Parts: sequence; C-alpha cells; structure tokens
Amino acid sequence: MKKYLYLIFLLISFSAKAQDAYHQYLEQQLSTEFNLQNGNWVYFDNEVQNLQNAYSYGNIDIIDLQTSTESFTEVSNILNEVEGGYSYDSGWGMENQTEIQEGDVCLIILNLRKTNNVNQYGKVNIFAQANDNSVFEIIETIQLEENWNQYLLPFQASTTYQVGEFVSGLGTAWEVQEIEVAGMNIMNFGSNYDLEDLPYIVHNERYPGYEADAPWRSAAAERIENARKADLQVNVTDVSGLAIENALVSIKMLEHDFGWGTAINLDRFAGNLGQVDEYENKLLNLDGEGHTFNWVTPGASFKWPGIEEGWIAPFEDKVTAVNWLKDNDYKIRFHTLIWPGWINAPFDIEANQDDPQYILDRANGWIDFILSNADLQNVFDEYDVLNEITTNRDFENAFASLADYETGREFYIEVMNRLSSFEPNKPQVINDYVTISAQQYKGVDYDFLQTAIQETIDGGADLGGIGFQAHMGYFPTSIYEVETILTDFANQFDVPLKITEYDFIDPRIDPQLQADYLADFLTMIFSIPKVDMFIFWGMWDVTEAGKGNLFNEDWTEKPAAGVFFDKVFDEWWTEEEGLTEQNGSTDFRPFKGEYEITVEVAGQIITDTLMINEDLQLSYTMDELVNSEDAVQVGKLFVFPNPSSNFVFIESTSQIDKVEFVDTQGIVVKEQKSVNSSQVSLSVSDCEAGVYFVKVYTYYGTEIVKVEVLH
Repeated sequence: MKKYLYLIFLLISFSAKAQDAYHQYLEQQLSTEFNLQNGNWVYFDNEVQNLQNAYSYGNIDIIDLQTSTESFTEVSNILNEVEGGYSYDSGWGMENQTEIQEGDVCLIILNLRKTNNVNQYGKVNIFAQANDNSVFEIIETIQLEENWNQYLLPFQASTTYQVGEFVSGLGTAWEVQEIEVAGMNIMNFGSNYDLEDLPYIVHNERYPGYEADAPWRSAAAERIENARKADLQVNVTDVSGLAIENALVSIKMLEHDFGWGTAINLDRFAGNLGQVDEYENKLLNLDGEGHTFNWVTPGASFKWPGIEEGWIAPFEDKVTAVNWLKDNDYKIRFHTLIWPGWINAPFDIEANQDDPQYILDRANGWIDFILSNADLQNVFDEYDVLNEITTNRDFENAFASLADYETGREFYIEVMNRLSSFEPNKPQVINDYVTISAQQYKGVDYDFLQTAIQETIDGGADLGGIGFQAHMGYFPTSIYEVETILTDFANQFDVPLKITEYDFIDPRIDPQLQADYLADFLTMIFSIPKVDMFIFWGMWDVTEAGKGNLFNEDWTEKPAAGVFFDKVFDEWWTEEEGLTEQNGSTDFRPFKGEYEITVEVAGQIITDTLMINEDLQLSYTMDELVNSEDAVQVGKLFVFPNPSSNFVFIESTSQIDKVEFVDTQGIVVKEQKSVNSSQVSLSVSDCEAGVYFVKVYTYYGTEIVKVEVLH
C-alpha cells in the first residue's frame, strides 16, 4: 500500500510541475505571431507553481482567483491599500528559477487589467532587475484598462543572474487601486535573437486621453480660445478724422508670443568643424513655408563640464554659433548653470566632496566665468539656473555643514541672487524631470520639488519660471496627468511654466504614435495659460541618436513634423483680412504674437509691425484724402459743382437722411437733414475758402466726398 501511495504522490508532483496548457499556448503564440522559438522559461512553466512562488510586499492584499474565459486560468487580484511616496513602496513579483547569462535576450510576458471596484486608476511599473537592486534591466510605467491585455516587454541581460538573484514584477503603490495580474513569465532566448527582433507591446497607442471624443479636448479648446487669443479692433480714418468704410485691413502673423523651440548642437553651424548647411537651412525655414522656431537651447554645450572639458566644440566655436543664432533673431536658453550632483559636475568636484568651501568657490567661479565673459554678453535670454535638484543632492548635502547654512539648499538662493546681480532681468528657471517625465503628479520627489521651489521664492530669489522635462518612455504620460501636473504648479506658483525637454527616449516607438501623442500633448500644454514655452530635445536623428523629433537622418519629415507644423503654423497661426464697416472699424481675434498690419484704401497703403499679446484697439489715418474731388459718381452719390463758391448740390440714388459739411479738423460746420428726398443743396458762400468733406447718410450707409470752396 505504501508503494502505491508513493507512486500516486510522484504522479501528483509530476503533474503539478509539468508544462501546463497556458505555457503551451504561449510557446505556440510566440512561434506563430512573432516567429520566436527555442526559448527557455525563466520561471516555472506552470501557472499554479508560479503563483505559489510569487512574493509581495508593502500595503497590499492578494486574493488568488480562477478564470475559464482567458488563455490563462490563475489570477492574482491585488488591492493596493495605501498610496506610497514612491511607486515601488508596494509590489508583487517572482524570483528566477533558471540562470540568466549576461547578454541573454529575454521577453517578459504577462496579462493585466484594472478593476473598477476602487477608483478610476490602474497604473503600475513593470520591472526586471537584480534581487539586491544593484542592476535594473527594464522598468516601464503603464496605465491599465478594464479589459485584459497581454504585455510583452523585451530586455537584454546586462549581467549574469544565478537562480534567485533576479526578480521581475509590478510596482503598485502609485494609487489606492485594485488590479489583476495573470500568466506572468519570462522567455529566455539566449543569443538566438537580437533585442530588436522581439516584440514590444504595452498598448501605448491607448494612452489615457487618446480617444477622439475624450472629454479633455473640448475644455482645452475653450481655454486656448480664451487664453491664447486677443481681441483686435482696427479703426481707419482720413486726415479729417472721418471714418473710412471698406478699407482693406490685413493681419499677418510673423511670430508666436508663445515660445516654440528646440535643443541644437553648436558644432553644426558656420565656421565649426561639424557644420551642416541643411541644419542651418532647416532652422531658418523649418517647414519650407518660411516658418521657424523662435527659441533654441544649446543642449550640453554650455554645461559646466561641457565648457571645461570641451564637449561638442571648442569654446570659440560655440561663441561663433551663438552669434549666428543671435544674428538670425533667435532667443537662446542657457542650459544649465548648476546641476548639483557629482556625476554632472567636473571631476575635481567629487574628488573634493569633503571640502564644501572648495566646491562653493569652484561653483561661484564657474558662474562668474559665464556671466562676466565678454563673448557671452547679451547672448542668453533665459537661464536654466538649477537642474534636477530633486535627485541631484550632493551639493546640498555637502553645503549643509557650512556655517550659516541649515539645509544646504540656501546655496540655490545664492546662485540665483548671483545671477540677478549680473543679469537682473533674465528669467531664471528651475528645471526637473520628476513630474511629466516620471509620470508623477504626487509622491516624495514631486513634493520635494515644490518645497525647494517655494524655498527659493521665500528666500527672495527672482524665480522666473519652472521647467518640466518631458522625456517620454515607451508608454507616454497620460494627457490627464499632464493637465493635473501643470494645473497644480500653476495654482501653487505665480510664474511661467515651460516644457523644456520633449522627446521619446526609445527610438523604437511607432512614428505615428509619436505624432498622435505630440498633437495631444501640444494641445494640452497650449491650453494651460501659465505655460509659455515648448522645447523639443533635438529635431534631427543624427544629432539625437535616432531620437530627433522632426527629421530623419536624410532630413525627410517624420509624421510628428507634420503635426507640429499644422498645429503651430496653421491651426494656431493667424493670417486674415477684412473690410472696415461704415464706422471705419473691423474686428479680428488673432492668436497672440508679432504681426504685420496692412491697411489699404484707394491705392494708399499703411504697414505696421507690432506685438499683440492683449486686447488692443489700433487707429490708422490715411496720409492722403481718398474721396472724389470731381462731380463724378462715388458709390450711389453725385456732388457738384466742385470746386464751388456758392452752393454744393448732392444727389443720391437713394433717399438722403442727412448731410454734414465737415472741415479738415473733423468739425461739422453745416448740417442739412432731408425729408423724403434724394437731393440736397448746401450754401457754402459763408464758409471760409479751403478743403471740406461732404458726409452723406443714406439708408445704405455713409459716403464721403472731398470738396473745395473758393471765394
């Protein structure tokens, strides 16, 4: 009997460990859909065993469920009960059951959905890393839908992991939320394939807010109408001050009030070793229609180590490049004055990390060099004065030991005041990535950024703006979260908000998705009144290692280029004309910016250039008289004789209501009303010799004729 029981136990154990139907399905799917074969499972090839060996931590509650409607059968329902300061404050995952060699190409496979039992959210990090947090292979933040979706995420191991040294799973502490995960495993293909051969599927084309009828769209359109446009009234008169009807008024936009720009490489300009003519040509004529950016930023060229270590180009070549940009009317953002981490400073700074006075002296010397350099005077129009202070805290920690310092962040106020002493009217921007780039609209880093910004304001620094990096991962930031972040900062701080670094950091992302998302992102940020700038982090693939936002290596346009041109130079660009009414005025509602205004009457033209960034009334007086001097028909009117010394007769093809005789100062010297008549006569014998205007009011409007009185 014992022998039979032992055999039964072995059969049960074998059955539990045998590859189940779900994993057979996955192998077939990978083969038929993606032509991927001959891989090895990193975890068990059995759903039950994998869930038995899964771990969890933090404030979460897990219930194991079953389903018979999907390719998988075992489901873990995860309730994240407490919102964390970081997304990884709670999580779920598994340890590897087979070895992973350095260089192995692997594919994470799992199924996820959110439930609607807690709230609208469903947001997780999918990660793969060393068990001791020493190495991170992949992390992707994704937003979930209520229906089940399969997610496929490839990575290539950067080191070797023995059994139990590697984990993958979910970071769940973004929200108080309920999600479900099923069928998670990793297929290790070794060296059979290149990383690019594996599918990357996270359903990023359905980022929150992508729908054509998404509710944010109408609200954004209304805000754009209210915040980005101004009322313009143009009034046209003659030299007598009388209104001119049917004057042709044209308004032509020359440049946006809003800042549109890109990061650029300074070695690409005239006189530099890396000069590319087409690079200059695109900056001067971006879309082939004469439009271009109005702002640029030199990327890494003027960073502290970038100057001292000669990055990109020699200092003299950089000066040549910025002078070319200024000669071509570009406004230039300096990036970046202080990036307060050892890794982002010159090498000697970290070497002297125990000597805070040395670091302080070096930093002040660097600032003085930039701000007092004769070749850089009046070059920069705005400064990224502090960069990524939330995660670069080495300077802060070092300075905390200095006398008169408490937190070490007092240094930031000193930097800003030092800049103000050199450049008192240039906007100073604190720039960071922990909001839009990191998909965080709350949490520890988010709160710290707001605290540090408030400290600079309370300390009397002249903060001129807050910069938001927008480096998008494979799953771009929710449009709703972009709105929440920018609205929150707009409510907290009365300074301009700026999108300072926009791109997609993974060049594998579908170009059409990049274009679709860009259209929505631009619409959202343009609709937030406090936002005044958007900067691409590069426009050309060659200078941005395949991540150029607008142009491929051969300068052909990416789909995103068409989106940008259509939005900025068409939909949000104003070129209109209209005729003045009988009161001499015509109305427009243009987008705010610099305009060329043209007024044309009877061959006479007035041209004006001005900035329209608020409601405005403009008045133009024609330099010459524009009304008929002879007894000829003017519209529906005859006036004769002209000149005259006794009487002036007025005949109209319609009934005349009133006639005014007006001098060149606009003063009515005679007035004659008519009763059911199309003819009126005026005695002018008592008028002084000179030029006058006959203003005739009829049912159809007002007409004016110049006459001369002789004695």
